Amino acid sequence: MKFIKYILIILFLTPSISYPMIYRIYNGTIGENKVEFYFYDDNGVFLVDKEHQVKRFSLIREPNDTFHFRTYSPDSFKETLDKIYIENFDISAFSHKKENYQYLTGYTLNGERINLHKTFEYDEIDKDTWQEVEFNNIEFLQEESSKDFYFKMMISKPKESIADITGIKIYRKHDGKLIQTITDIKECDFLSYRNIVTHKNFDFNFDGDNNDFYLVKDRYQGFNTTAEYYVFDKKQQQFVKLNLEGKDFRFDYEEKTASSHKYCPGKKENDEISLIDTFKYIGNNRYKRIETKCTYKKGGYMNDNGKYEYEQERVCKPKERTDCRNYIDNNDYDD
Repeated sequence: MKFIKYILIILFLTPSISYPMIYRIYNGTIGENKVEFYFYDDNGVFLVDKEHQVKRFSLIREPNDTFHFRTYSPDSFKETLDKIYIENFDISAFSHKKENYQYLTGYTLNGERINLHKTFEYDEIDKDTWQEVEFNNIEFLQEESSKDFYFKMMISKPKESIADITGIKIYRKHDGKLIQTITDIKECDFLSYRNIVTHKNFDFNFDGDNNDFYLVKDRYQGFNTTAEYYVFDKKQQQFVKLNLEGKDFRFDYEEKTASSHKYCPGKKENDEISLIDTFKYIGNNRYKRIETKCTYKKGGYMNDNGKYEYEQERVCKPKERTDCRNYIDNNDYDD
């Protein structure tokens, strides 16, 4: 469901709303090392060419700190790696005026000189941008990486539309080499540097590799979120998409199952239907559905302990289950 697009269209058609949603890419050097910086407003991710490790940066908001940005390790915001000072820098102008800051020059706390030049800019809620700007297959670095790989989203935008994900480029951390390009992605919203989700324990095909990831297609939180799941196939030495297109999957690594959790409103205001499809891993990067559990929950309320409960729960009638599936396929729960 493209609910993000509808919200953004409302934002740039409403004059009173001015919150920036600007994406920028800068290339250049820190010291003698080539770098790529990917901004989402005043924070983002960057890549140092010789290291091939994704790192994070964010705006420093302490008024007494003379530096503008703080950089972090890939795994934690607790460890500050360095600080960045940008000459003649004003955060308000940087956030709201696209024509400013074609170049960023300055230095780091560690004493290295910074020279960056802007190679891409996209203002998501600017009306003129929506009407006139178009681009194809721009690469945008992702914050999360797997054990052995990092990822860049390929984003494209026709005129009078919002940018979409059109593919994924996958690079090897060992040497920065491009090892695979995935292009068969449809109806996927661009979520800046947070479309890819990884974890050290992800192993969706249970082979012990732990390079697996999923692609967020609409939003991070809420009911009925949509994602695609990818596993690294050791024999093919490439990533393969699993046949698990659905909502909010949860994996049981002992049982080798994946359960899709979907929700839709019931007949009355405080009623809800819970629909759980369970899939069993059958090998060769394939799953098979083995069970469907549909529960009609009636009369939701908040109890004295602040916990949400229902007055009654029962198995769905066949029509209720069918109607719920149709609702999920054609609506967004948050609407």
